[in-house]
Amino acid sequence: MQLVNLKCPNCGGDIEKDGDSLYCKACGAAFAVNYDEADVEHEKLQNYDQISKIEHEHEKEMEEIRFKQNEKSKRAAERRENRRKAGREFRGRIFSLIFILGFFSIGPLTWWFMAKQGLMPSFKEMIEEEMKQSTRDVYDISIDNFTDDVIDNMIAAAKEKKQKSRNDNPVKDYINDEWVEYNLSEVEYDSAYLITGASEGKNRVVVILKLEYTSDAEDKTTYDALYFDNLKLSDNDTIVSDYAPKSIHRSDLAWKSDSYENRDQCYRENVLAFGGTVTEIKK
Repeated sequence: MQLVNLKCPNCGGDIEKDGDSLYCKACGAAFAVNYDEADVEHEKLQNYDQISKIEHEHEKEMEEIRFKQNEKSKRAAERRENRRKAGREFRGRIFSLIFILGFFSIGPLTWWFMAKQGLMPSFKEMIEEEMKQSTRDVYDISIDNFTDDVIDNMIAAAKEKKQKSRNDNPVKDYINDEWVEYNLSEVEYDSAYLITGASEGKNRVVVILKLEYTSDAEDKTTYDALYFDNLKLSDNDTIVSDYAPKSIHRSDLAWKSDSYENRDQCYRENVLAFGGTVTEIKK
């Protein structure tokens, strides 16, 4: 910004500003002001803050208006949905009432006639069957419920999972200052146990496998176990299982966190550790 001392071009007197006009205090001469482009830009800058403030207030007002309109539309939509819901419930009650009235007027006679003809069970037979089903515990499994097919399927599923797990993640051991990779060459069935009343799960079957590993350094025999949990009984008292075996967390006694060189330790950690009643499943 430049400071300019204004002097009258006629007499050299001081010039003062009166409104939008300039005049000489000495001789009274009056002058007009011609603004150039720089003066106009300066005036714009002076008014920018005020214009921005006005625009901000306007936008705020418009936002409040939009918010109120959205809330109004939302409430109207909720009222429409509530009316439709109330209408559906009312129609449902009417249809239910009509059905109940028809059932109690025609249903018993039809039921009696069809039961008399042996086409459907009588009311007494249905009550007895319902009582039988309601008192039946589908988790009450015993050793007598296991067939050879069930245990064979469990053994096959356990073998397949173990073989796939080792193919995807080979076992390695550090021997004589170098890493040796062990390949799982054979998976054999060792034994199976039914555990009822276990602390984890209502019941389960544990399958112990015998594993034969080979490597360039040595061969190794270990034992591993997988279990099947939450077994149930079907209507004809056969075992229902998803045949998806699971394994427990290995302790420090496991060889390379994979299996156990000591079979008794495998039995303790995978069978006895769950508590409950343990019964060996004989094939």
